Amino acid sequence: MRILHLSSVYAPDSVGGAEKVAETLALSAVRGGHTVGVCHVARAGGTSRCQDGVTVYPFAHRNPIWIGDAVSRPAPLRQLNKVATLFNALIASDFARVLDEFRPDVVHSHSMVELPPFVWQIAQRKGVPVVHTLHDYDLLCIRAALFKDGERCEQLHRACAAFSVVKRGQHRHIDHVVAVSRSVLDRHLAAGLFAHLPEERRHVIWNPVHGADGARAAGGGPIEGAIRFGFLGRLVTEKGIEALLRACRELPTGGWSLQVAGKPPGGEQAMAPLLELAKGLPVTFVGHVNPQAFLAGIDVLVVPSIWDEPFGLTALEAYAQGVPVIGSTRGAIRELVGGVSPAWLFDPGEPGALSARMRGLMSSGATPAWDARALLAQTRPDAVFERYLEVYQQAARQSASMRVD
Repeated sequence: MRILHLSSVYAPDSVGGAEKVAETLALSAVRGGHTVGVCHVARAGGTSRCQDGVTVYPFAHRNPIWIGDAVSRPAPLRQLNKVATLFNALIASDFARVLDEFRPDVVHSHSMVELPPFVWQIAQRKGVPVVHTLHDYDLLCIRAALFKDGERCEQLHRACAAFSVVKRGQHRHIDHVVAVSRSVLDRHLAAGLFAHLPEERRHVIWNPVHGADGARAAGGGPIEGAIRFGFLGRLVTEKGIEALLRACRELPTGGWSLQVAGKPPGGEQAMAPLLELAKGLPVTFVGHVNPQAFLAGIDVLVVPSIWDEPFGLTALEAYAQGVPVIGSTRGAIRELVGGVSPAWLFDPGEPGALSARMRGLMSSGATPAWDARALLAQTRPDAVFERYLEVYQQAARQSASMRVD
């Protein structure tokens, strides 16, 4: 097949999970003998190039702010940038040109944070089916997180509702939707999106995880010495780091330690409240680390997210390294950790629930039996690509049938 990916950014400018998934799928397709292209925005743009067998088309972003500079700009300017992105006709024109040049059988779009949604309509007009992956809540929320002021957003705020109008209007040009978890798909369906698609055109495909061979993905048994808990991720409220540190204050004074890997986006100033919460506790902040090396030094990973986590890569990385996971019941964490053992889940809205899970492990001196091999088998890059290939082929057949009719 001729597969054209559309991603906000792409390696080597990759900044997030969606872009890494796009790269993994593109490289898997090349290895499978398919012809693959990737369109993405770049700070300066440039001519097409061949990268690892993939034809890469960088578009000059031509938005008021480049994505890498946004965090340092005032909020009003960031909001203006988001509006300008929605109507960026120059990027839409670049995409139309590549469609004519590459002539794909299917377009696969990913995060639309830096892309105008009109590209879906352009593809449909040219007879190219569109598969779109929901990596987060970008179609619903300005921040793509449905999380504000330390709380989950049960309803859309007025600004997000207004901002999503354009994407809502254009999303009907999507032929197949794929979500990275059931919870992400359900949240979009509940908001009234993708009602135009029958059930067989809505899919849930978990993200690919490198190293997810399942060789060590089962265990259970005694823990020697003090139990070593770990946290791996961005040190931000929605990831539950403050909740975890507060839970640690409810634990006995000995018999445990916590390693915290990651940094807050605000640097030393943002670290101060976390250091205060951890004062006097056996907690060590280790900063950015190699995930595999970090996981090799802990007994249990804690994923205490208080937002609706779209996927939960760190949980799967832990399982792949033979490390069991305590996880919250928010978002995809419920699906992933609950699929291994519901006993490892806790409700972050229930006071004392996390500390009770941690104390339970400490008092038993052992981890219960767990087995994540079946889970990881579904996230191997080759297995994930095969699932997507089935969707691509289905979309292409349906598009060809409509042209004949």
